[in-house]
Amino acid sequence: MMRIPWRLFAGALVLALVTALPAATSGQQAEPLIRIGTGPDDTSMPLIYAAQGGLFKKAGLNVELQRLAGSAVVSAALAGGSLEIGKSSAISVVAAHAKGLPFTVIGSLAIYNSEKPDFAFIVLANSPVKTPRDLPGKVLAAVSLQDMSSIATFAWLEQQGVDSSTLKFVEMPASTTLAAMEQERVAGSTVYEPVLSAALATGKVRILGYPYNAIGKRFPGGVLFANENWVGAHRDLVERFLRVMREATTYVAAHEDELVPMLAAFIGVEPASIAKTRHSGRGITITPADLQPVIDVAAKYRVIPKPFPAAELICSCALRR
Repeated sequence: MMRIPWRLFAGALVLALVTALPAATSGQQAEPLIRIGTGPDDTSMPLIYAAQGGLFKKAGLNVELQRLAGSAVVSAALAGGSLEIGKSSAISVVAAHAKGLPFTVIGSLAIYNSEKPDFAFIVLANSPVKTPRDLPGKVLAAVSLQDMSSIATFAWLEQQGVDSSTLKFVEMPASTTLAAMEQERVAGSTVYEPVLSAALATGKVRILGYPYNAIGKRFPGGVLFANENWVGAHRDLVERFLRVMREATTYVAAHEDELVPMLAAFIGVEPASIAKTRHSGRGITITPADLQPVIDVAAKYRVIPKPFPAAELICSCALRR
């Protein structure tokens, strides 16, 4: 029998091992990338904390958090397939569902509580507008005429006996509202956090009222949603993601002040400007009873053609406590 020189045998063995390694590791597929889109607001804080605090990584999730302009952009990105999960206002997802988009709500992220409102209608401190009844004929600012704040404003004005058709609305980013008021281009607007606290901190504005109270005492302001087909194909990922979000919302609720620098960095503002932010309620669970008031008000103000049962829009995974 022919004897193979040791050096030749050793070299062949090393070559075989090196060649075999990729085949051995190729079966160990990396976790699918979960791209999450969210806006620059206080509602996003649990997502920011989970990403920057390493909670997703600890759970073995491959997450990429993307800062986008707002709910409309997030919904469009998810519909186009460039996101797996989005954070949006509840009314934006309701509108998308009514248009036939295959979205499903997988959890809540912010809960509006009328006892601790984190949205308010503001006017300049020296404005002649003293009550909502002084608003007819004025120009108001709005991020979008079909977003949650605008619909809440319409409902609030109606409660106050004011016909919203007597006012003009101009769309603009919430961050430019104060400047627009100072320039006398608009008389006021319903704004969200941290824009609300930043504006109040200047001493230049005052609160005229709380329009969100016209929708209800408690309802989801921000929700997590995804394509229902993606959720069906990735139930394990979704369950792990929601477990992380439950942990994140619990931590954030107990450490709001400590996390201001993290939120400020994500938004791109100085921490001092949002130090007194009024935080929304935190919690991941959402029920049909929570979401139904948003659907009903969306139908009343023609954001959607007609109301529908909230259960149609909520994933069963979101109902687990």
